[in-house]
Amino acid sequence: MLYFGYLVAGWVTSLLPRRFSRSLAALVADIWYAASPALRYNLDHNLALLPALRQRADHRSRVARKAVRNFALTVTDFLYLPRMNTGNLNRFVAVEEFQRLKQMLAGRPALLVTAHIGSWEMAAAAAALVGINLHVIVWDHPDRRIAAVFRRLREAKGVRVMSVRAAARGMRSALETSCVGLAGDRDFTGQGMPVRFLGALTHVPSAYAALAASKGVPVIPVFCLQLDDGRYHLFYEAPITAARTAMPEEKIVGECLQAFQKYIERYPEQWYRFQLLAE
Repeated sequence: MLYFGYLVAGWVTSLLPRRFSRSLAALVADIWYAASPALRYNLDHNLALLPALRQRADHRSRVARKAVRNFALTVTDFLYLPRMNTGNLNRFVAVEEFQRLKQMLAGRPALLVTAHIGSWEMAAAAAALVGINLHVIVWDHPDRRIAAVFRRLREAKGVRVMSVRAAARGMRSALETSCVGLAGDRDFTGQGMPVRFLGALTHVPSAYAALAASKGVPVIPVFCLQLDDGRYHLFYEAPITAARTAMPEEKIVGECLQAFQKYIERYPEQWYRFQLLAE
């Protein structure tokens, strides 16, 4: 059923102007939020971990509803990737910010680590379109048909895709010649590092940090957020330079988590953690 929903959504986005598709997506998101007590509970629990929202239940509710709506908009924009190209890219993203990242990288490999905030899909597509050599590590959807649709959308923009299952062997070789992008705030393997994040005990990926330490590859926290002009803007922190064996992986992961927290607290309405953070 969900697969056919994506097919219909893809068909709609191929026909309608973006603003109409996004209005429809916002309506669907409002219905989803209203009809899902579990979703509302999870969002309220997670948002209550943020100091600015801890004592403000009414405000958390507004932020939660907006987060669901914003997530629907990012999915809609993901389905618009076939209509995005180098000629119209600036309508979707602030191109100059991606070009600055490209200049900073200067063709050198790096680990680009983000969280489930903003649009990681738009970040990957825009980076590839401006000429950044990029592999991304993704969690494959359990429905193989949906996973195949997502993979085609990504690869059509020049993004090379590795599944989480293949990352252990593929990430090392990819970093010989290209950047690797991944989300570092949620463990899908059951082998992540136990950490405290926003005061909650959870597990996050750590293999990237061990690889960065062993290869001396910089880790750069990056975030792609939609601002008031309707476009996605790229933010990135100073590279975490892991000279070979000099920085323990726990410190690399910790610095990434600090960056995640900074942007989540700044843009809570674009934080898409719909499962309980505490495990």
